[in-house]
Amino acid sequence: MRVFLVQTAHGLNAPSGGYRSNLGFIRQLGSYGHTVAQTCYGFDNEVEEGAVKAKANGIDPEIRRLPDIDLGRDPTTRVKQQLRVTKFVDENRILNVVISRKLWEMYPYEDQVTDHKAYLEIADFKPTHVVFNDGLTMKLTQQMLQPGSTHSQLKFKRVCVVHSAEQLPFGPFCGSLSGHCLSAPAENEMLRGLDGIWTVSRGIRDYAMKHGNLKTTFFVHATWTYLEGGNIPMRRTNVDKTEVGLVNACALKGLPIFIELAKRLPHIQFVTWKSWGTKQVHLDQLRQLPNVKVEPATTDTERDIWDRIKVLLVPSVWNEAWGAVITEAQLRGIPVIASDAGGIPEAKIDLPYLVPVKMVTGEVDPKTGDYVVPKQNISPWEHALVKLMARDTSEYEELSDYTARRTVQWIRGLDQRAQEKWLLNM
Repeated sequence: MRVFLVQTAHGLNAPSGGYRSNLGFIRQLGSYGHTVAQTCYGFDNEVEEGAVKAKANGIDPEIRRLPDIDLGRDPTTRVKQQLRVTKFVDENRILNVVISRKLWEMYPYEDQVTDHKAYLEIADFKPTHVVFNDGLTMKLTQQMLQPGSTHSQLKFKRVCVVHSAEQLPFGPFCGSLSGHCLSAPAENEMLRGLDGIWTVSRGIRDYAMKHGNLKTTFFVHATWTYLEGGNIPMRRTNVDKTEVGLVNACALKGLPIFIELAKRLPHIQFVTWKSWGTKQVHLDQLRQLPNVKVEPATTDTERDIWDRIKVLLVPSVWNEAWGAVITEAQLRGIPVIASDAGGIPEAKIDLPYLVPVKMVTGEVDPKTGDYVVPKQNISPWEHALVKLMARDTSEYEELSDYTARRTVQWIRGLDQRAQEKWLLNM
């Protein structure tokens, strides 16, 4: 197969779970001998760093800058704008078509994006499959395959991976987050003409059927999302660590629960990492707490997160699709206290602790742009956390050992080639 992936996260090393799971998917396909490529938004320094890593692994990065694409003049400044696109092969032998961040500044103005189909370089790659998460690519690829199109000689299957309920053009969460579901009626119709729709949890699969009568195929994330080059990551023994962590400090990830725990337990040290959902209002709230550290987003999770924390909190209150960070932590023997929202119970694989929450309804606060988060019962969170952070470490050590063994057993029981078989059978 020749599989072309369209990424929408910002940065060649974006920390978002959806981006990393997409990347794990094509890396895994590449390890099986298929030819893979991705197009993504990136910074110039990321291309340079990626080329250096490729060379260090004996791979020619084959850097090639494509001719700049004229985007016209900025309507405000009248300054001429051009788009830079660079190709290079990374250390995993993936061809990267890196789009300068200039395009993102214009997103989501659909007419400007679709006017420049060359961004995606699909025609040159001649894929058998195009995989994506966004409505713009769905529309673009549909146009490319229509009779009479300049690319009508291409024949490829179109596959959408659904990483969130907000991505779907129906249901209570449609259009609730910026950048998702730009034209619900059109996307609803186009979805039904795809060759495959992959939902990453049973919860999202059932949501699609309930609210849109849309049949999808459920697979967990490709196992390389969690493995290191196909291998089980190093087990952690973090019993002597002192910090409790939260990834992606924002309201829908349960920041109000995190903040209340920090207030109730001033003797415990908390740390959180900024990511795609973090806003200034969240940072202002966190900086008022003396026992909370706020760290920048990181792609070196091994050093910056898993080597550091004793317990992970995942108090999400939205319809979480899966919660990749849960699987990552549990594989390493780090206990996770998580909510029962969306697909999180699936990711928890019956391991302690799972705490009931009142989920958001889809109502958005017009002042902050965040979901309106219902008032939560903090006591079960506090009780579980106090047990795991106690001076008597027997509870922690027992759970850490069981968590690692159970999660390794679970991941080894998955069909590593399930998604590959699905694509081949289209």
